[in-house]
Amino acid sequence: MRSSLRVAPRVGLRRLTAGVVSGGVLAVTMVGVGVGAAQAVPNPLAYEQFAYATQVSVGGTLTSGPTFPAGISCTTLPGLLSTGGGVVDIPGLLTGTAVFQSASTSEQAPNNRQVAVTRSTVASVNLLGGLVALTGLGVTSTAVNNGTTISSNGAVSLGSLSVLGIGIPLGSIGANTVIPIPLLGSITLNEQTLLPTGIRTVGVHVRITAGPNAGLDLVIGSTQSRFLPKPPVFLTGLAYSNLIAAGPISVKPLIAQSVPCNGGTYTSNLVGISLPGLLTTGVISATGTAVLGNPTSIGSSRLNLAGLNLLNGLITASAITSQANASKTTNLPPTLNAAGTQFVDLTVAGIHLPVSVAPNTFIPLPGLGYVVLNRQVQTATSLEVRAVEVVVQVAGVLPVGAVVRLGVASIGATDNGVPPASAPLDAHDSLALSIGHDAELCASSPDPAKCLAVGPSL
Repeated sequence: MRSSLRVAPRVGLRRLTAGVVSGGVLAVTMVGVGVGAAQAVPNPLAYEQFAYATQVSVGGTLTSGPTFPAGISCTTLPGLLSTGGGVVDIPGLLTGTAVFQSASTSEQAPNNRQVAVTRSTVASVNLLGGLVALTGLGVTSTAVNNGTTISSNGAVSLGSLSVLGIGIPLGSIGANTVIPIPLLGSITLNEQTLLPTGIRTVGVHVRITAGPNAGLDLVIGSTQSRFLPKPPVFLTGLAYSNLIAAGPISVKPLIAQSVPCNGGTYTSNLVGISLPGLLTTGVISATGTAVLGNPTSIGSSRLNLAGLNLLNGLITASAITSQANASKTTNLPPTLNAAGTQFVDLTVAGIHLPVSVAPNTFIPLPGLGYVVLNRQVQTATSLEVRAVEVVVQVAGVLPVGAVVRLGVASIGATDNGVPPASAPLDAHDSLALSIGHDAELCASSPDPAKCLAVGPSL
């Protein structure tokens, strides 16, 4: 499995009708998988790591996820860390899930071995009205390249599990432990898949094969660590939405898709977001594409978001596309652009805006702060496009200093695999955007003179 996932358009979920447990006993089938090893190509290899909380498909068609992902790909650098977390709630299917993912790279003795580790933790899950309930899920995948061989292993721990209200004794969870759901399907715990250069470990994999919800497939706690040969050009990037940095109510990206290091096109979908009073959306689709060439490679990341309603109609749009593109020839600087970025039926504070919004368009939001549309942050080797970035300067639904980013697409292209860093999310970054707009920001203040004297940080 690659760290990026191929999907198709979503279909609707159906309600599950629970079956009957015959005799009140659930049989358990265990199939073991040993630690994997494969011959490595010369050091250093490129890390390829990915972890996420949940993924839902029906009949092979992905309908939601991967949710709250974390990943590191297309780099040979040690000492990197990626994290993601939040609360997953899929109406009618899954509730009450606090999750956290991480991915890390390192070099360790002896001989500077490359070590890739991904983790996923899930506090609790209640699936389909109690059909399956679990707590304390921890999943880890580890891959190590010592220059001669690649070894890998997976591990899963689980605090409690019940199926149809019956508690399942756990103990040590062997690889690929299968628990039947009578008349409906099965659950696989510690599902391990050995890859030629790594491993994928899934904590809980629920498959419904009979009844009105036949074809439902749910993954909870997925991790993957593996290595890939170095490409001729390192294409890195990420498309995601949404990010809300607001202290204790912060929300990290719900959906993200990386640019595949070894080429191809992959997409992740989310059926929508509902944060009452703050944000609602329709379907969100994140796509990463890479075409490797010799000597020129091209890549892009794209985020499509439908039906945006932010802050009770303050900002709305029928559709938004954020796109970042790169083309690079070995040993030459990359060419970067944001072609494909557009807004359909976008309104801000009741004002309708065109499809093509100029880069870094600043609009004051009286009584709140400001929004920057089509914000573009560029370095010599990377470009990040943020369709909508709101900065809060007046307390209300969100605290002062809160930042909301929707529809973000980034791309980077280097010869050495240095990943592009997102522009800093801090007060200096946010306040710098408002310089020169003091009068606009203070126009609705009860005391404009005082506001102007203090500056845009009021």
